[in-house]
Amino acid sequence: MILVVSDVHLGFNKCNRDEFLDFLNKYQGTEIDHLVLLGDIFDFWRCNNAEVVEKNDDIMVKINALNAKNIHYIAGNHDYYLLDLNKRYTYPFIVSKYLRLEEGEKSFFFVHGHELEAILWEFPTSLETYEKLSNQMCFNKDATGQILSKIWDIKGFLDKRRFSKDMDKEPNQRKNIDKVYNFAVSSGKYFLLGMKPDENLVFGHTHRPFINQDKTVVNTGSWVDELPSKDYQNSYVEIQDGQIKLKFF
Repeated sequence: MILVVSDVHLGFNKCNRDEFLDFLNKYQGTEIDHLVLLGDIFDFWRCNNAEVVEKNDDIMVKINALNAKNIHYIAGNHDYYLLDLNKRYTYPFIVSKYLRLEEGEKSFFFVHGHELEAILWEFPTSLETYEKLSNQMCFNKDATGQILSKIWDIKGFLDKRRFSKDMDKEPNQRKNIDKVYNFAVSSGKYFLLGMKPDENLVFGHTHRPFINQDKTVVNTGSWVDELPSKDYQNSYVEIQDGQIKLKFF
């Protein structure tokens, strides 16, 4: 079985931390072939990196205690700095930008999902720009428009402040988020994300959980208390015998 979770945003005051801890307790003892932490597990944008990890030590203990043969960490925009740390240190899990796995004779492509939003921006090198910004934001304590504007200035992106203002909004409220779904279920994603035509897409980032009718694209949702209905919070994905299931805890 592949177990996938994203966008917990540990350290953020809207994080459903207690529920996530209960979720990890539920899966203690369950045999897991691959645990995929699909980005933004920590929120380095809003919290000091060391402090947020230290304050959530019990979460890390529970994750390490899971009966998971393999643990994969896909960097999200809010914990993008882990990619730099991974160059310096050897972690007990793999840190990367994307992941390919096979299960039940089907292929799956895992990515955090900020890539889809960045591709929809209206200027060249948007993905590179987005990821540079994401890395810089990991050294700030909050995601205010003022800080974002300063970072744009430092990087020389003065003509793109309208995008920094959009990034200051909660993910599910950004203007391109509605377009992300259409892009994710289109065949265009294969070319622009470097996917293979037979791969199923699993991503997060938008905080909008969904699974398409053909069950070939799924969004993991989030563990953040920001949506109008709590029925769409605390979501995760199970993949077993090649079948994708979107679940809520």
